[in-house]
Amino acid sequence: MSEREVRPARGPDVAAIEAIWHACLREGAWEGVTRADVERDIGDVAEDPAGTIVVLEDGVVVGSLTTRTNDLSVAPGSRRRGHGRALLDAAVAQAGTRGEPYVLLYVPGGGDPPRHTPARSFAVATGMTYRATLTRMRRDGLGGLLELPAPPGVLLRPLGPDVDLEAYVSLINASFASHPTWFHVDTETVARAHAAPSFEADGIALVAPEDRQGAPVGFVRTYAEADDAGVAVGVVGHVGVLPGWRGRGLGRVLVRWALRRFAAQGLDRAELSVVAANADALHLYESEGFVTVVAWPQWSKDVPSAG
Repeated sequence: MSEREVRPARGPDVAAIEAIWHACLREGAWEGVTRADVERDIGDVAEDPAGTIVVLEDGVVVGSLTTRTNDLSVAPGSRRRGHGRALLDAAVAQAGTRGEPYVLLYVPGGGDPPRHTPARSFAVATGMTYRATLTRMRRDGLGGLLELPAPPGVLLRPLGPDVDLEAYVSLINASFASHPTWFHVDTETVARAHAAPSFEADGIALVAPEDRQGAPVGFVRTYAEADDAGVAVGVVGHVGVLPGWRGRGLGRVLVRWALRRFAAQGLDRAELSVVAANADALHLYESEGFVTVVAWPQWSKDVPSAG
């Protein structure tokens, strides 16, 4: 009988995780996911291996679960042996220790209308429920965009090296507190991301009251990456505005800043992802020229309540 082990990933596991992800990509199991997506996400795993859970069969990594990317994957030749369920159970237990309400995973075929896929069958069999759909949006052509000034009394500025990291993390979490899917970051995770060689501080902009520049009320994070054809694409990673400051056009100012930054870098395409249920954000992005190119259904497994 094979011996199974489930544990946090370690540095030497990254190559095996990458091989499994590319195998899933080749067989078409991940609809709408590109090779560039895999390469970016495996870089994140390499920077923080312990943020991924792996399952080993007879000492060999045969599957992984990464909550940062909402991904559970098992090597094609090692499926239907309980490895996926073991990974999910471990992730739910881990989420409970972190105070998280559920584990969220991408489930191909799990949207509306539903389709019969192995991923959807697994989600149903393990008691998961549909929660939201994440859409990737794209805008082609970034030339000629006019600058949008911030409203009176508000200034827009780059993040800068002197940022108060705790205040920035609080801004992120407060901006996403009512998000359709649970989203939370901690100071340690953000500090590690900022220390990565690929991090660009000037790819983040903040908006804050003129008289309280140390208390930002909105932010946008951007970066560039190459697509599968090697063409550089601007990515709007996150846009957030505190609830009390919404409805003043700050989100549009931040998105326009991002698009103009991409144009200044010589880029001609921008992409972002948004939960379809976030109607206000979806409308903003559509009005800024973005169109939906792929939808990723997200299912969740709740953490059991204490007692």
